[in-house]
Amino acid sequence: MAAPSVFYLHGGPGLGPVFERARYPDATQVHWWHQPLAKPCAARPYLDLLEATLTEFRRAAADAGQPLTVMASSFGAHLAVHLARHAPDLIKNILLLAPTFNPEQAALRLARRAFRVHTDHQHAGKLATALAMYEDDPGRPRFWDVFGALSLLPDVTELYFGPHGGAEAARSFAQLIQQPGAFDGPTSVATSDDFSAQDHTPVRSGFGGPVSVLFGAYDPMIDADQDRAVWETIFPQAAFFKVETGHFPLLELSLEECLAPA
Repeated sequence: MAAPSVFYLHGGPGLGPVFERARYPDATQVHWWHQPLAKPCAARPYLDLLEATLTEFRRAAADAGQPLTVMASSFGAHLAVHLARHAPDLIKNILLLAPTFNPEQAALRLARRAFRVHTDHQHAGKLATALAMYEDDPGRPRFWDVFGALSLLPDVTELYFGPHGGAEAARSFAQLIQQPGAFDGPTSVATSDDFSAQDHTPVRSGFGGPVSVLFGAYDPMIDADQDRAVWETIFPQAAFFKVETGHFPLLELSLEECLAPA
């Protein structure tokens, strides 16, 4: 069997690629890498993740004997940027699916969308209060208060998906997120907090190969116009596409449709 030609970086942090593997069980051309969990009491879990990503990518490229397509979803885009900085010669092209440059702001957009959808819910007031307190005193403690209040609202994960192909994807996501390995809360918190402590000023990448960016037309987490400007700073050569999905194009479109721009 030929080695995979696509190296996939799932979103998160703390998620696993169980959703993608379930949707594409026969996609042997893709290495659905399951990012490692944060080690207990790790001093810099995000930096550990960057190191692990580079190590795994170099191994996968060596097995393939050729440069690989890097396909990254959501938060995984930051890992793709790290690979482009440290192993550009091993990359054939980069495909970013709904990349979130600022995950904290993306999550806050989702929370505000959830509040608008569920204004009459019994816990909507708690979310409104948490959002107001964050506005008065931005920071990680207030952010996690928002996240906690958001979790009290129903069907939040459905908001990730678009109105066309999203209903089936949302049901599958809701079922699979309950499986062991689908999501690890401690890893998400530790890695997210360490990520937020870093300087993420966008800097032009040294990777000069093809880059494609897909934004979902119904993505509740991304302001495509604002985020496009950031990704153009990093990858000036990038081509941008809008697709009729929410935040997870790979779970609403086909693998071929997602890879087509690459």
